[in-house]
Amino acid sequence: MMKPLHHETNAAALPSRNPGRHLLGCCAFCLALAVSVPASAQWRVGLTAGYSRNTLDMDTGYAYDLRYEARGGFTVGIPVQYDFRDWFGLRADLVFVQKGQKMHRTDFFNAIHTDTRNNYLQLPVMASFSFGGERLRGFLNAGGYVGGWLSSRREGVTHRFFSDEEGDENGVVVPENRYEFDEKAPFDSRRDNRFEAGLVGGVGLSYRVAPRVELQAEGRCYYALTDMQKDYMKFRVPRYNTTFVVQVGCSIILGKTDK
Repeated sequence: MMKPLHHETNAAALPSRNPGRHLLGCCAFCLALAVSVPASAQWRVGLTAGYSRNTLDMDTGYAYDLRYEARGGFTVGIPVQYDFRDWFGLRADLVFVQKGQKMHRTDFFNAIHTDTRNNYLQLPVMASFSFGGERLRGFLNAGGYVGGWLSSRREGVTHRFFSDEEGDENGVVVPENRYEFDEKAPFDSRRDNRFEAGLVGGVGLSYRVAPRVELQAEGRCYYALTDMQKDYMKFRVPRYNTTFVVQVGCSIILGKTDK
């Protein structure tokens, strides 16, 4: 599903996203806030949906003609939040989010391209801070997440490597060796790391339309700290996802409320 680039880039010299220290810090921060304020027993349960845009962060090294671009998708989630105070709560979401990337070649290989769509199921856990009036409020969410890579699909154009036609002055792909594909991408257990963990943060606005009904709009970022690949080869080039999400949702407020 992901073909390694065979160049001798020193992987140790590439920037690494170390997950352990960051995630432990987020968990300790959330727990410290949770035990430092008395509870007022108010729950929120809702539904969110929106647009996702993922960027693959990697070093293409000597592959000068290789280009990666961001790819859009969608996300849906079920948020659950427990409010300790009107300004602070803990929030966890069960989220389906599409991540992926577009790849194309330049110069002599300019007709070759691949569009990859990856589906993830994630569980972000965040401290939620809110501020403002009784009906219209702003909020800030910050924490960490874990997730699983569910499936992958790819489509695009390449050329038949063993074709008698080797291209012309317009490029390597000609009608006689052109190969189009649209297929489910299989996982390789030796190579693909289907576990993902990282940092998550978001800002947004909420509006109380009724005593127990609240609408929300949020911009969020998932910053993966785990490589998409296992340590399966020498000179492996790390690949990380960074995903931006714009979503809207509706929450039902349970428990006591004076608004």
